[in-house]
Amino acid sequence: MKLNYTFKHLDHSDALVKYTEEKMEEIGKFLLKEGYGNVYYSKIKNEFCVEVTVNTREKYFKATSYNMDIYTAVDLVVEKLEKQFLKTRKIMQHHKKPELSREGKIDQLNSRLEFEVKTAKKAG
Repeated sequence: MKLNYTFKHLDHSDALVKYTEEKMEEIGKFLLKEGYGNVYYSKIKNEFCVEVTVNTREKYFKATSYNMDIYTAVDLVVEKLEKQFLKTRKIMQHHKKPELSREGKIDQLNSRLEFEVKTAKKAG
C-alpha cells in the first residue's frame, strides 16, 4: 500500500513514518485490492490528530483519532481502519448475488431450456 505523509504544526519524523508504515502493512493484507492512501498528522492545542484515508477500487476508507500521545493515536486509527477493512472484506467474500454468480446463470439458462416432453400413451 502506497502512503503519502503530511505533517501540519509538527516536524517530520522518520520514526513516526516508519511506525505508521509497519502498522498499516499489518492491516493492508485485509484489503482485497491494492490501495493508496494519505496520512495526515497535526497538532491541535495539546492533542495530536492522525487522519488516514485509503482509496481502493471498491471503497473509500477514512479514520481519524485524537490523543495526547501521537503513537497511541496511530494505534487507534489503525484499529478503526482494520474494522472497516474486515467488514468490507466479509461483505465482498460472502455476499454474492445469486443471479450474478456462475451457478446462478447456469440455473437461469437451464430453466429456460428445459421443457417437458409429453409422450403419447399407446392404447392397448
